[in-house]
Amino acid sequence: MKTVTSREMFEIERQAIDIYGIPTSVLMENAARCVAETILKDFRFMKNERIAVLAGKGNNGGDGFAAARYLFNASPKSLTVFCPEASSIKSGTAKTNHDIIRKMGIEIKLLNEFLNEDIKNFTICVDALFGIGFSGELLGDYALIGEKVNRSFLKCYAVDVPSGLDASTGIASKNCLKSCKTITFGLAKTGFYSNDGPKVCGEILIKDIGFPKILLQ
Repeated sequence: MKTVTSREMFEIERQAIDIYGIPTSVLMENAARCVAETILKDFRFMKNERIAVLAGKGNNGGDGFAAARYLFNASPKSLTVFCPEASSIKSGTAKTNHDIIRKMGIEIKLLNEFLNEDIKNFTICVDALFGIGFSGELLGDYALIGEKVNRSFLKCYAVDVPSGLDASTGIASKNCLKSCKTITFGLAKTGFYSNDGPKVCGEILIKDIGFPKILLQ
């Protein structure tokens, strides 16, 4: 099975966007649908589920916002998105998806408010905090969020990569969010299978989000 480093995956994404003209919004929408469909397959009776979507400032967070839309439409018992201030969201495509879920009436709270939540209020966690560009340590509230999730009984689904894992080296930060499933896009990442990767990724699902096949060979 072919694996790629973060740098190699970013180059695939760049070529898909710049050379083939695939909009970031298309890749994000396809990724979000894959995440939501995986969760909906695992939990067929969504009316009993309480979902926390943890979304960051970049495109990984945008995947989380868009996935929240699909999950909300499945009518779970509750769904709350925890994210930074809208003004701090870096990606324009992510900001668009944030605006959509706000207009849909999906409950949105600041990320640090998750720390004050009773974890028993949730059954599912969607981890869309950091993507494949992450390296180093989770700090501040991010570390506390990771610790809280890892001490809970939440079913945690990682969007592309568990937050806190270096997707190239497999070295995980102390409070890297441990997933029951990692839903990754295009190709598996090298770090999933080395160092701490196998301990935090859970089951690895490789999903097709529309990259030209030639770029993945």
